[in-house]
Amino acid sequence: MKVLLDVGVSPRLRQLPKHQLGGVPVESAVYHNWRSLRDNELLAEAEREGFTTVITTDKRMAEEQQHATIVAIDDNSLGGLLAAASSLADAVRSTLPGERPQ
Repeated sequence: MKVLLDVGVSPRLRQLPKHQLGGVPVESAVYHNWRSLRDNELLAEAEREGFTTVITTDKRMAEEQQHATIVAIDDNSLGGLLAAASSLADAVRSTLPGERPQ
């Protein structure tokens, strides 16, 4: 398992889900210089690089891209992510490719 934070999710937050996921690698699309990629291009690159899950603030991406595991979050603030850390980690661990977390 390897998690990618979409460009709309602050790369500073890499440590939050990584800690919750027991050491699973968490990287940022910003780090990979994937800012200019469209959703389908980003997901293709992520798949090529071995990412199994994408965390995004883009609800449209989660609705349109059925072949990837995408966890869409509502609140990208540090406080919002800290409050949702446990449920975010549960969603990442339990969602299968093509599913949308509940």
